[in-house]
Amino acid sequence: MISAIEFCPRHRWMVSRHPRLNFSKGLNAVIGPNGTGKSTLLKAIKECADCRKTEDNGTAYLYYNSETMNPHRSQDHLKGPLGAKVKVRSQYSSHGETMRDVLSTLNFKEGDCFLFDEPEGGLDLPWVLKLREGIWTLCRQGCQFIVASHHPAFWQGEDVRRIELEEGYREKCRKAFEGFWK
Repeated sequence: MISAIEFCPRHRWMVSRHPRLNFSKGLNAVIGPNGTGKSTLLKAIKECADCRKTEDNGTAYLYYNSETMNPHRSQDHLKGPLGAKVKVRSQYSSHGETMRDVLSTLNFKEGDCFLFDEPEGGLDLPWVLKLREGIWTLCRQGCQFIVASHHPAFWQGEDVRRIELEEGYREKCRKAFEGFWK
């Protein structure tokens, strides 16, 4: 698992000028408006050799966004009979059902860190809640999730470590939705 990242000069500038971010075990929700560096943060964790990470030895990083989860991609991890089954089922299933099927093909193990970039894309509220519960099931098994999300379902609860890339963003959203529903 990763506990902190100190950004290289290039990524520090791209992630809302944060020099360092800390993470906890379990679910970490990275929030902020478009352009604050949520996706860049996940890619820096996964790919940048110049950013310094404080982590457990042997941490496996798995990066997923809605395009990675698309079973129609030719360069995906879905191969063999299981991959064929998921690809055929996706022709007749919703995005949420397809995401569930793709996630079920992954080998999760304690200490893995999953980097999810807007996993709520294309999902309605019941599927977002199912996904969040599935994430919590894996967190209880020792996996870590860092989720860049615009969906409040991922931000809520005392068990979530919220990382605001723009100070006050969560409260600003809460007030906006409060006024919206009146």
